Amino acid sequence: MAYKLITPTRNETWLAYPQNYAYSRLAGRPISGAGVPTRLTDIPRGYSLLVTGNTVTETRTPSQDDLAAADYYFLGGSNYVITDQQAAVLIAAGYSEWLTPIP
Repeated sequence: MAYKLITPTRNETWLAYPQNYAYSRLAGRPISGAGVPTRLTDIPRGYSLLVTGNTVTETRTPSQDDLAAADYYFLGGSNYVITDQQAAVLIAAGYSEWLTPIP
């Protein structure tokens, strides 16, 4: 049986400046108050899974070296059809909520 894997996105609040500032995240707290600054914006960011052997690493910003070192990977915010063996590794690592069996 094959599985469908949907890697997640999470909304993160960033400062939308043209300069390269470090991001400003509100740690999942809702923005409250009447005057929400327009420079704050929620942007969906994909989380990727890198698999090496039976080890699964979740990352938002994998480098080319990270991708090359992994046995296989699933880029964030994407849909994949994966094998039973790949699904077993992800389930053992605690990512079963991202998987749907395909009959």
